[in-house]
Amino acid sequence: MKKFLVFLLLLPQWIWGASSYRTRAYDDKIQTVQLFLNDNQLDYPVLDKNSSDYITVAFDYMSSNYPHLAYKLELCNADWTPSALNEMEYLEGINEVVFDNPIVSTNTKFDYAHFSARFPNENLTPTLSGNYVIKVYNTDEPDKILMTGCFSLCDYQLSLNGNVSGKSVYGVNNIYQHLTFELLFSDKLSPMQEELKVVVRQNGRHDNEVFDLKPTYIKPSSMIFEDERKLSFEGGREYNVLDFSHRFRYSGRIERIAYYEPYYHVEVMPGKYVEGKGYTFDKDVNGHFKVHAQDIWSEAEIDYSIVHFVYPREDPWLDGSVYVMGGFNDNWLEEKNKMVYNFERHQYELALILKNGGYNYQYVFLPSGLKVASNDRTEGSYWETENSYQIYVYYRPLGTNYDHDQLVGFYEISSQK
Repeated sequence: MKKFLVFLLLLPQWIWGASSYRTRAYDDKIQTVQLFLNDNQLDYPVLDKNSSDYITVAFDYMSSNYPHLAYKLELCNADWTPSALNEMEYLEGINEVVFDNPIVSTNTKFDYAHFSARFPNENLTPTLSGNYVIKVYNTDEPDKILMTGCFSLCDYQLSLNGNVSGKSVYGVNNIYQHLTFELLFSDKLSPMQEELKVVVRQNGRHDNEVFDLKPTYIKPSSMIFEDERKLSFEGGREYNVLDFSHRFRYSGRIERIAYYEPYYHVEVMPGKYVEGKGYTFDKDVNGHFKVHAQDIWSEAEIDYSIVHFVYPREDPWLDGSVYVMGGFNDNWLEEKNKMVYNFERHQYELALILKNGGYNYQYVFLPSGLKVASNDRTEGSYWETENSYQIYVYYRPLGTNYDHDQLVGFYEISSQK
């Protein structure tokens, strides 16, 4: 079993320099990157500008011999590219803060130091609504970014009514869901359509997000969005659930937890697709995950495990790849969560180092050359599936020097009410 760990630790670092920021680690010693609202790990990191709430950012550095880490914030546009504004225009405080008193793990098989921070805080406060990225770095190498995390500050200036149905351009009650919604403007805001940018995500996913939406109808005080193609999403299926917060009282799709020196290993039940079975409701949290441990009261005592995912198939698919997707990797499709086909065992396999807790995940198939993944082939897709849709509304008034996208609305709509 040790060979799985060696493989994971030798994965190459991803190259820094992409034009758009995202939540991810660029150093393989950084694990379990989380950003959420207040203390609720299941909430999206979107902060109401006019509230007393806060954003929590947390991660682990996988060594007890940790460096001095610091962070800074940067304002972004709606597409998460850097804003042209000077940081003095959107921040109060000194934009270089050292993490205070990281917690070193105790009584764990994996050594790590736990880092966390909250925004706003006494050292640094974002002042303008919009998208922000936190950049984490070693104080000895300030130009080398080790981790980035994305969160948003919203100044609510409108409201929304929305609905999800099984009727789409692809037919009625098959595998698709169609989202429609109406933006209702207040006296404070009555923009033209060129001044708005609306982004829609399904369960926080990035591969099938919709970015360039235009209103279908415009009324004196509202805009209606019901694009037949762009707002039709594959329903998918309910997420699979794992909870290995306890070595013996585990639950979800776990066959067993075994100890192979020097680490614990979680063996997940094989994935499968039963054709013709139809939709079955399973309670999930739409892809989120929560770090926790039963019978442990200290953050420093929550251990890591090596989690083994398998998806049996007699022969590999030749027209694409299979991934394990969930909030634990911010729903990105990349090499580290791509399954590898084992020709001897006739199955796809993936081993991940995950911190003990509860996780949602799905097996999805990404056709070669395409961006949007699907679980219609791997686990089935149903219009009845309960999904949540996140709608971000950005505003940039025309004819001004205000060169950034203000976030004026963030809403969630469930496909089952």
